[in-house]
Amino acid sequence: MPEMTVSELASVLGGRAEGDEKRLVRGVGALETARGDEVSFLANARYEKHMAETGAAAVIVSEDYAGPKPRTAALIRCKDAYFAFRQAMVNFYGFRQADFEGVDERANVHPAAKLADDVRVGAFVTICAGAAIGAGSVLYPGVYVGANCRIGLNCRIYPNVTLYDGTILHDRVTIHAGSSVGQDGFGYATHKCDAGVVRHDKIPQAGWVEIEDDVEIGACCAIDRATIGPTVIGAGTKFSNLVAIGHGTKLGKHCLLVAQAGLAGSVIVGDYCAFAGQCGVVGHVRIGEGARIGAQAGVTNDVPPGQEMLSSPAIPLAEARRAMMSFSRLPQIRQAVLKITKELSAVKDKLKGIEGAKPKGAKKKP
Repeated sequence: MPEMTVSELASVLGGRAEGDEKRLVRGVGALETARGDEVSFLANARYEKHMAETGAAAVIVSEDYAGPKPRTAALIRCKDAYFAFRQAMVNFYGFRQADFEGVDERANVHPAAKLADDVRVGAFVTICAGAAIGAGSVLYPGVYVGANCRIGLNCRIYPNVTLYDGTILHDRVTIHAGSSVGQDGFGYATHKCDAGVVRHDKIPQAGWVEIEDDVEIGACCAIDRATIGPTVIGAGTKFSNLVAIGHGTKLGKHCLLVAQAGLAGSVIVGDYCAFAGQCGVVGHVRIGEGARIGAQAGVTNDVPPGQEMLSSPAIPLAEARRAMMSFSRLPQIRQAVLKITKELSAVKDKLKGIEGAKPKGAKKKP
């Protein structure tokens, strides 16, 4: 593992050091647990309480940070503290590297498949006829690559990933363990057959999945192939684990999908959209560029660009907050309504008594 002084690290991060610039840094640690040879970072004000007592050699902060100062640690002021932390992690730890070279003798590679010279293929990988795999790509043990798949440059396919036939991965795509790409979409025609029985008859899924540059797919995700044409995952988009994408959906560039988010078929999503955990989107709707869908929200209609949505069915965030505030006060509101109802009933009874006490034939006042 590399080591460098605080001053050298600040230079690498494009920041400015304050304090003891000669202390050695050998790794990265959390603010409250960092050791004396580690750098930490502060990108969220709620963790300022740990600044005074941190044992880190240095703390990465924003350029304008004016909160509590550490007793012993230096500061490294950077334009974007969180990105600088990312850069420090890359510098000290790098990214995971495969511990095998070449094509494992236990792999099953069809003679009609094409592999670049430096492709790494682990044990028990299956690569079918017509598949093409670009330079620098790594297939970990147990990967299945179907017929006529195309895998671009420097892709990382982790254990037990399944790529169905015709799947296209552009460059620098990462797919984590257990995910499936290109399985049949959920397409059935429901009708009553001659015997009078209602059946769900399968529609052939003749499309494919296309994943553009720099996409990362988490573990145990599922991306359906389209009925006709492609299901598309736009460049730079990132999935957490357990994300499901329906057939024919087209995701824009640089979207974020958190665990257990699910999009039904034929959804059109703009660039830079975010989908929080356990949210769901019905089929055949459009999500505008920059929209944000909150946790457990259920989207049932088109969403305008830049709109934040919450609740189920999903409504604009401001409305959802007001609704949640009202919901939390339902017991008090119920008691108030019961009280008003009781008082109103008493007034009605009193009015009936007054009407009943009037002499017969008495004229009403004009």
